[in-house]
Amino acid sequence: MINPDFAIILNFNPTGANVNADALVRRARDIGARAVSGREELKAACEKYTIAYLPDQAGQHYKADEVVDALLAARKAGQALVVDVDGEDEADQAALDALNAWMHKFGHTVNEGQESDLSADAAEAFVLTNRHAPYQAYLFLKAPYPAEVKVTGLTEAPNRIEWIDGREECEFVFENGVLTVQLKKQESPFAWQLVRIQGHRPEDDIAETKF
Repeated sequence: MINPDFAIILNFNPTGANVNADALVRRARDIGARAVSGREELKAACEKYTIAYLPDQAGQHYKADEVVDALLAARKAGQALVVDVDGEDEADQAALDALNAWMHKFGHTVNEGQESDLSADAAEAFVLTNRHAPYQAYLFLKAPYPAEVKVTGLTEAPNRIEWIDGREECEFVFENGVLTVQLKKQESPFAWQLVRIQGHRPEDDIAETKF
């Protein structure tokens, strides 16, 4: 079974006889991918940079303007996205650049997010819950999104809701099991934006210690 924290698997298929394994695996690491597949020459570099090596992963090529959509569709379905990369192919490199830009802001949400009991009423919106910190959920919104969104499935009001990019707080109301979040328009180059829903944390129960 593939580790669920592997949101992205880069399947490298370099066409040349000589493979710069270090450069390929570093690129994967910098993007936020936690696993690669491909030729066995990659194994040593994967150990060096603490990235999993997975043989025989079948993926596909993506265009720069579709790869983030594909990633989020895969994560919504609880799957990893396998991206085929052939050497220095310009289209493949453009897709990696697009992934890198988006993952730089939001990578932890897809690497650590899992299917959630929460649901949102905005078009194309969905929610993932952090598998390592289940009091934290991520609301995925694709522009243009509405001025407010209703989230169901919570049993108590959250402590805080904020845009992940910029950490600006969102106003919200929790009534009768329905969370209504106000969404200010965000100036961003990314079609997909994220809101963090922060629930009650275990550390919130720790009493303040005075010396």
